[in-house]
Amino acid sequence: MADVADTVSIDDVSAELKQHKDDFDAKIAATSTVAEVESLRVEYLGKKGPINKVMSYMRLLPNEDKPKLGSVVNAIKSELETVINGKKDEMEFVEIEKQMETEGIDVTMPGITSSDRVGRRHPLSMTMEKAVDIFLELGYDTVTECAESPEIETDYYCFEALNCPKDHPARDMQDTFYLTEDMGSLLRTHTSAVQIRQLSKREPPLRIVSPGRVYRKDDIDATHSMIFHQIEILALDEKGKLNLGHLKGTIEHFLREMFGPEIKVRFRGSYFPFTEPSMEVDVYFRGKWLEVLGCGMVDPNVIKMAGLDPDKISGFAAGFGVERFAMVIHGINDIREFYKNDVRFLDQFPSFYDEGLTSLMNGEVGRDPDGNIAERVPAAKKEQTQKKKKQQPAAPSGDIDVSKLDIRVGVITKAWMHEEADKLFCEEIDIGEEEGPRKIASGLRAHYN
Repeated sequence: MADVADTVSIDDVSAELKQHKDDFDAKIAATSTVAEVESLRVEYLGKKGPINKVMSYMRLLPNEDKPKLGSVVNAIKSELETVINGKKDEMEFVEIEKQMETEGIDVTMPGITSSDRVGRRHPLSMTMEKAVDIFLELGYDTVTECAESPEIETDYYCFEALNCPKDHPARDMQDTFYLTEDMGSLLRTHTSAVQIRQLSKREPPLRIVSPGRVYRKDDIDATHSMIFHQIEILALDEKGKLNLGHLKGTIEHFLREMFGPEIKVRFRGSYFPFTEPSMEVDVYFRGKWLEVLGCGMVDPNVIKMAGLDPDKISGFAAGFGVERFAMVIHGINDIREFYKNDVRFLDQFPSFYDEGLTSLMNGEVGRDPDGNIAERVPAAKKEQTQKKKKQQPAAPSGDIDVSKLDIRVGVITKAWMHEEADKLFCEEIDIGEEEGPRKIASGLRAHYN
């Protein structure tokens, strides 16, 4: 309608909305499942749906009709939402009835228990733990306490202190759930708010990593969820001690620890309101470039809002979604699988991230139905054929002088399959040294059966 006329009237808009309503009524009458109703909701009430698009006619309406547009659109929205909610309730009841008829359970049958299948750690927990551990080894402090990392935040910590005033367009990208009428209290959209809280209590230099759950008002589909997890880092020091080179080195080290030492990394210029300059980071993984995180040097306005002098203090920050990393690493194509708690899905993963996760990423090891580490399976063909290693000459025979050997006694704290060798395990052994446990390769494979 708006493409063929310079102006439209409120009656024209109402007529178009009525046509959409008639089409909607015909389609929803034909739905028979909750999934079909939800798909119809997204089609008509989603951000790109015809109801929201009608708001674009605002510029074409006469001045006296412009105030009426919102009320007309909201009335149709409310009517459609009422119909959708009622249809969903009806379909959910029908589906439950069908499920009860087809999935009857004989409660008199004895239960089946197995100590080997009492549970398994979630892939999101393992991905988050591995990422945080990498930064802990670099000297970062973890911030997870409820008082320091609340999921219910104020507008100031979540937006204003991060260079996003109330009229900033970047807020549209992080539409969230407000809890009060004045929109002063909300569910946080990122863990960046933790950084601002820390700056109000701690003086630089500081290095922190803040994992946690965040919320955004997204339509749920295979790649979006209203609830997900995020990890952010912040490093601040005297101006001149941290620069873009330090940021890139930190990110490259982190990604190689996560995806393997041979991973290719590239940086692209981008925009975030709280960093300047800002960059998006991609990795070349399984044959294609994938965007995995955002980062940049902390914007001077953010430092100033925290009560610090941007002429004396500078640093960098980075953040990424845990679900995104887990989906890339494990080849998961639907984010909703993480939240179903389906044991068939969870049984595919190791119990701990250091128990074969890297090998699992490369398709080199698997698990048998009882959850035990299985034998190595054929890996996918690599891009370049590795050269065969030369055989080492055998050690000369003869008696060994034990008095000349440096023998230590320690405790094996971790063990996992070697990534490059069939018959070796990696071990972490604590022998009481101040530097911490040593990591070695061991041939005692049979010991871990």
